[in-house]
Order: sequence, then structure tokens, then C-alpha cells
Amino acid sequence: MTRSQILQALMQELGALHAEPLSRHTFVQVGGPADWFIVIRDRDALIDTIRAAHCAETTLTILGAGSNVLIRDGGLRGVVLKNESRDCRQIGETTFEVDSGARFAALARSTARAGLTGLEWAAGIPGAIGGGLPTNAGAYGSDLSDVLVAISTIAPNGESEIFTADELGLAYRDSKLRSGELQGHIATSLTFQLQRGDVYASLAEIDRVEALRKTNAPTGPSLGSTFKNPASDTRTAGQLIDEAGLKGHRIGAAQVSELHANYILNVDVGNARATDFLDLIAHVQNRVEGRFGIRLQPEIAVIGEEPADGE
Repeated sequence: MTRSQILQALMQELGALHAEPLSRHTFVQVGGPADWFIVIRDRDALIDTIRAAHCAETTLTILGAGSNVLIRDGGLRGVVLKNESRDCRQIGETTFEVDSGARFAALARSTARAGLTGLEWAAGIPGAIGGGLPTNAGAYGSDLSDVLVAISTIAPNGESEIFTADELGLAYRDSKLRSGELQGHIATSLTFQLQRGDVYASLAEIDRVEALRKTNAPTGPSLGSTFKNPASDTRTAGQLIDEAGLKGHRIGAAQVSELHANYILNVDVGNARATDFLDLIAHVQNRVEGRFGIRLQPEIAVIGEEPADGE
């Protein structure tokens, strides 16, 4: 039996979908097809599937909630695994381990209800913990590095490894998992250290964070916060885009939000293509650089292949 036949048999056994449109699984609602698409709902199945893909020598892409990612129109080869593994285990008075598919907002509220403080800022983040790890996701002056103790991963060779937070090189929207020697490691769980707090105060802070997001962040399909804030300027990416006169600028189905200029919206879902967003991202970068001499860097991940000629 060839590796291709082994992979096909494995995918059929796991109930994987063939040629699944990834536009159905991203916040921005664009993206070409996956060769194979599978949803995993527990950590053991996650680990087993990662190792099986390694043994079959096929490309593996992990997709969490589908936020802050743009998948090109040609889609993704190999296996795309949607991580819905969300269990949380308390391992100490204020320490707990959570599966990498857990959602930021749900985790923030559940820990607050348990009398633990430290994740209130995460209530406004729509994505999965594991998806936000490589970029050290954060909001309102806090981020994962403030509370993270360690992570468990599957290495590119299929072996399990554990890293302390200090070993990850966590920085502003970056880490060794994104741009260093730990690229290719897939986080299966994360361990957090919080503090004892007042339940009502924490829940009130979560309500405040959620209200801020509703006020400042546009609704509907979008790339979310698209660009990193530049280190060389006191202005945010959104302020620079606004001052460059780009609010409301549109290419195809992609449009710079009138509410928050660092958000790029999908305003025509039925006809949207990833190329619309790539073209608008490049236009924003060029306009801001030409006006202010600052090249904005994407915060989102851009993955996948260009479509074949004629598609």
C-alpha cells in the first residue's frame, strides 16, 4: 500500500471531508479547498492525527477558530485539522492546563467564575488559544506571556516535547513558534498560572472588555486586526491607515473598515476571493509607506496556494 493510499484510508476512517472549502471555516469567509479536512474534539485524537499525518509524510495544517488567518484561493494541500479540543484541567490552586483548541473568550469567563484573575483581557479575542500562541496574542496591554507557564507540543518529527514560557521567545505578536527555531511544533496544551481574585470584579472587567470590543471592533466577516502596530511610531496601525485616507477603501469584496481602520472586512461574501484581500493589504502597505515611511507588517497569517491558471 502506498503512502497516498494509507492516508486516504486513514482519512476515511476518521470521517474526513475531501476538497472541503475552507471559506466555511474562517472568520473572513474566504479560502480555497483542503485536500482533506477533519474536525478533532479531544487531545488524544489530536495527538494521534498529528502523528498519523507525520507517518504518512503529508502536509498538516492546524486551524483553530479560523480568526486572523487568510487562506489563498488555491487552498491547502494535505490535511487540514480543525482543533476543537477544549478540555481544561486544574493542576494546582491557581494553575491549570487547557487544550490548545480552547477559545480565549470562554476561558476568560470560566476562570473568572472560578475566582481566578489574569485572563480578563482575553474576553474580547474570538480565536483559539493554540492559534494565538505563535503571535503571543493579547489585548489592552496584556498578552499570553503574562500568564503562560509552559506548553506541550508535537515536534515535526512526531515526538512530544514540553517548553517553558521562557523558552518560547514570546514578544509583541511574535515567538519562536512563528519565526524561530520552534516553527513546525504544534501545541497540544498550555499551562497557565493565574491569581486568586474577586469573582464579581473579574466578571465586571470582562463585561467592560466585551463592551469595548463591541464599540470599537466591526462586526461581520473580517480578517480582524490585520497589521501589527509599528515599533517606530507612537501611532497605531489603525491610526496610520486612517491618516492615509484609507477608511472605506475597497478592492473587490475587501474593504477597510470605517469604524476601525486596522480591520479589513468582507463586504461581498458570495463573490469574495482571497486575492481581493491580498491586493488591499498590499495597497494599504504601499500607501502608508509612501505617506509616512513606515512599512506595516501583517499580524494575520497568510497561508495556502495560489489557484491554478484558469481557476
